[in-house]
Amino acid sequence: MEVYSDYEISKAAYPKKSDKSQQPAVEKFGAILDEAMADTSKTGTGTMKPRMVDTMSGIQFHSSLSLNESPIVERTERLLDALDNYRENLQNPEVSLDDIYPLISEIEVKKEGLASALNSLPDGDGLKSILNETMITSSLEVARFNRGDYRVG
Repeated sequence: MEVYSDYEISKAAYPKKSDKSQQPAVEKFGAILDEAMADTSKTGTGTMKPRMVDTMSGIQFHSSLSLNESPIVERTERLLDALDNYRENLQNPEVSLDDIYPLISEIEVKKEGLASALNSLPDGDGLKSILNETMITSSLEVARFNRGDYRVG
């Protein structure tokens, strides 16, 4: 069995290239830069505005339902605010689960209060789908918290 040194192995694996056939790196960079700059001059120089996404297009509010006057909208917003507060406290390592428990109770009470409102909304109402998703999310978070999913160790 023959044993080769690392030098012999690397020499066989990576044969030396002739320096004469390669351009210096500075010249290559300059050519690439010139080519890239030529491509950018062909395109418009103005800044492009991002396309706005209309996520609310499928939601239709009835004319009798005004965002400022609807108690269902306000109560839904309060539930969403409580969920957001819960999320912020849950990710804060300085807040204990005992400190978060009152938020869970608040979320549960607000969710229960909106259950009848969900049934009062007509089918096809965009607010009904938002309220339904909010109530599902709040139910899942209450169940996760009570089950102990967020307990460490």
